[in-house]
Amino acid sequence: MTARQEICDAVNAVDGMTATPYVSGEVSPGTVYLRLERIEFPNPFGGICHWNVCLVLPQDLATAEQYLEGVLPSLIEAIEPHLVVRSVVPQRLNLAGVGDLPVAFINGTREAD
Repeated sequence: MTARQEICDAVNAVDGMTATPYVSGEVSPGTVYLRLERIEFPNPFGGICHWNVCLVLPQDLATAEQYLEGVLPSLIEAIEPHLVVRSVVPQRLNLAGVGDLPVAFINGTREAD
């Protein structure tokens, strides 16, 4: 099983979350896209992959923050066996045909497969 699929399966186990391995057109709150941000090669033995678990939030910013605060503990608990969570950054993602979408990028690392 790939890292991408392992992370997706972990997210899908969280109540109210639906993960897709790649960015899709789905924009409902609780949708999660996986994005491989970068791979660093710090030593000759292999790389460190930086993943973004991109969580779609509600459109209203106050509601988005409340939603994030509510789901974040269980989402992090689910993905921590697969990623070392490094940061959570609320942002906007510009999707073609959708526009700016409130999201949270949950950044984590793991060794390259």
